[in-house]
Amino acid sequence: MISFALYSIKGGVGKTTSCVNLAYLAAKDGFDTLLWDLDPQSAATFYLGEKSSVNGSVKELLNKEETLPEFVRPSKYSSLSYIPGHLKNRQSDVLLSDLKGSKKHFKKIVSSVKENFDYLFLDCPPTLNLLAENLFKAADFILMPVVPSPLSERTYEQLIEFFEAENLDVRKIVPFFNLVDLRRKIHLKTMEDFRATKPKILQNKIPSLTLFEKMGEYQAPVSAFSYDSRASYAYRSLWQELKMMQKLKSRKCLEASKNEFGNAVFGR
Repeated sequence: MISFALYSIKGGVGKTTSCVNLAYLAAKDGFDTLLWDLDPQSAATFYLGEKSSVNGSVKELLNKEETLPEFVRPSKYSSLSYIPGHLKNRQSDVLLSDLKGSKKHFKKIVSSVKENFDYLFLDCPPTLNLLAENLFKAADFILMPVVPSPLSERTYEQLIEFFEAENLDVRKIVPFFNLVDLRRKIHLKTMEDFRATKPKILQNKIPSLTLFEKMGEYQAPVSAFSYDSRASYAYRSLWQELKMMQKLKSRKCLEASKNEFGNAVFGR
């Protein structure tokens, strides 16, 4: 299983929109995909057309004997499951600070679903706290939407500084430009400067389009109600790039490779 944490210190950068659209596209490709809504606002759950949960908070998972698979629900989309958002997740940082070995415990919770899914997408709250640090350790990649402006660029630098200060793996951080308006000179200049000094940023970018606002109206990923749109194409291109850059293999890809090897060896 490959896990992506959609994260940004700054709110309003399209983190949840990206998480929902990418998870949907992974499932549409036939991969068993799980979206875990960790944001107390439960926006990802809303975009899937579902209701927030009355149980299954991080607090319950850490304090009790429940395991993550117990809270997984099927969505209305094939191959896409989700764990609903929960208002009590706003208290998770206090709980984690009191729980000995919380970082290892949280990683164990995430690992409990690895045999059932190819991809896990984590919609993280925009806070730099103990919960975020746990997520940074548990996830394979930290996908960071960056609006091309000096302030958003600074939030990227702050995250890098935090990773270095806490001896975390900086290589996990994968930024991409989001809410891009090519008519604005500040966006063009910021992207040019960013790429010159930080070449790791993904090539595909997500434009600023009003169609994304309709996700709230339809309560659905944009590719589910407007597949041929520019907005859908942008996320499909980003998803294809993510699949190409992965160093790890998904569960389904590994099984396919094993079957191909068996057919070649035994002449099936």
